[in-house]
Amino acid sequence: MQLMTIGFLIGCAFGAILFMGGASSYRRILGTLLLKDMLIIKLMCTAIGVGTLGVYLLDLGGLANMSIKPAYVGGVAIGGVVFGIGWAVSGYCPGTCIVGAAEGKADAIFTVLGGLLGALLFSFAFPYIEGALIEPLNFGKVTVQDLTGISGIYLALPFSALLLMLSFVVLKDRYD
Repeated sequence: MQLMTIGFLIGCAFGAILFMGGASSYRRILGTLLLKDMLIIKLMCTAIGVGTLGVYLLDLGGLANMSIKPAYVGGVAIGGVVFGIGWAVSGYCPGTCIVGAAEGKADAIFTVLGGLLGALLFSFAFPYIEGALIEPLNFGKVTVQDLTGISGIYLALPFSALLLMLSFVVLKDRYD
């Protein structure tokens, strides 16, 4: 129960950061997709950089459970296409549509409902399409750490530093 509470509070904090960053704003999302407004990309890079370092530091201290999912490239590629189409059509990614729905935006509420319906339909279809999605190009539970033999924390440090540098030094807003 305590872990659920911590997870809920972290989710609320992340949602608040998305809200304050304007990640549920149509104008901000459009500016991001046009590569004119870099704030959402900066938010994402910062979250990934801090999260990566945090998870590996927790793992180093024995406080994280690193459960690696199999790398089945076909399913991931199809999922990426569906994600991209959904983002382009609705203007929301999964996190920002929850923020928008919490704000009471009707389009975001319908996006959440559509995502839930899509997940339900996928769960029913999965037994029939599993072989086509998972078996081809399934590389198993592989990690960069396994491929290189370098400890995860030593990979996370430069990766996180690169993303944070990208967020705070490289990415600049471009207004025409």
